[in-house]
Amino acid sequence: MNSKKGDLGQYVMKRSLIAVKAAVVVLNKQGKILLQQRADDGLWCIPLGSMKPGEILEETALRELWEETGLRAEGMKLESLLSGPELKRTFATGDEEYDLIAVYSAQGLLSSELDYGAVKEEGPLRFFAKEETPELCPVTSMMLSRL
Repeated sequence: MNSKKGDLGQYVMKRSLIAVKAAVVVLNKQGKILLQQRADDGLWCIPLGSMKPGEILEETALRELWEETGLRAEGMKLESLLSGPELKRTFATGDEEYDLIAVYSAQGLLSSELDYGAVKEEGPLRFFAKEETPELCPVTSMMLSRL
């Protein structure tokens, strides 16, 4: 059988999916916000990740905070919900993903020191004052403008 790369794609229906995500705003005692530099494009963002089956959104936020920063919190406070066409991503396959993002603020940090050894997925972490915020990824910029 002689098949060309991509031939199967013409027979597969393109999908539109809704992804439920949680983002976490972490402020230190000086009121600075924790940002993480993305490995792919160098932009800075707040911790964000997808909900797993069986999780409640607060658990997603707590897990993402731990996985991406090494920080633990007593709980989360829901700050806002974001959705809409500006949160649409189109993949090379033609599939579309529409994000629904619950933005939380971390409450009662149990560990307040960044554990750089626990950072697995992205780049460096740093606290920034509002006036010194670096170039943000578009989704983080949107989230912070609505808080």
